[in-house]
Amino acid sequence: MKWLRCERMKVKGRFIFLTMLIITGVELCWLFYGHYSDDQIQKGWMMFLFQLPLLQAIFLPLLSTVLASRLADIDHKGGMLKQLFCSMPRGALYDAKLCYGLFLLFLSILFQYAGIYIGGKVLGFGGSFPVKLYLLQLLFTTATAFSIYIFQHTLSILCKNQAIPFFTGIIGEFFGLFSMFLPQLPWLRKSLLWGYFGVLQFVGNDWDKTTRINTFYLLDIDWPFFVVLLAAGILLYFIGKILFSQKEV
Repeated sequence: MKWLRCERMKVKGRFIFLTMLIITGVELCWLFYGHYSDDQIQKGWMMFLFQLPLLQAIFLPLLSTVLASRLADIDHKGGMLKQLFCSMPRGALYDAKLCYGLFLLFLSILFQYAGIYIGGKVLGFGGSFPVKLYLLQLLFTTATAFSIYIFQHTLSILCKNQAIPFFTGIIGEFFGLFSMFLPQLPWLRKSLLWGYFGVLQFVGNDWDKTTRINTFYLLDIDWPFFVVLLAAGILLYFIGKILFSQKEV
């Protein structure tokens, strides 16, 4: 907790929390923008479960890249890492910055789902709110976003030049989005951290061109690759912590 308080003090005046709110707000505006037909209002809760993975694949990796870069850049400037390494264990610094970034990322995810619930109620979505399905989506969203953030955090804290993790994150996000539009190549999305928003999607959609009606349905959940995602996140954490502990400054 002491090191977490230090991280909070270091980011004062850098508008990191405001940046998180802006990116989250833009995502919610994008999600709610447009005219909703009666059919869409009636099936709104399922429609959002279908749309969420794609939007989250755009905004959450971007938020992870920005947060990790901003938090790491503070310590890279002015040779602060040399001073910090003399006053605290390297592993503690790695963990403190990671936990603070994950906390902000999780706040963004919670704000998203709170906004969806409030917006859905205001628009008058039909039926009751499917709590279990949204909790399941929250689990998959958090696991994917956290794994991506751990990767970005490690790159940012290891690289003094923040352009490297930034462009790596943008390229990864691009290929992750690209893989979501290639269902005939499931191995592509399963081989990319950014593609797991699509791997763990469990709501499908059939659209009738004649009646212009959407039919949403549940898909089988790929639990084995959910375990693979968790294992990848844990592995990235330990590799990143070891590399940072051996970093020369």
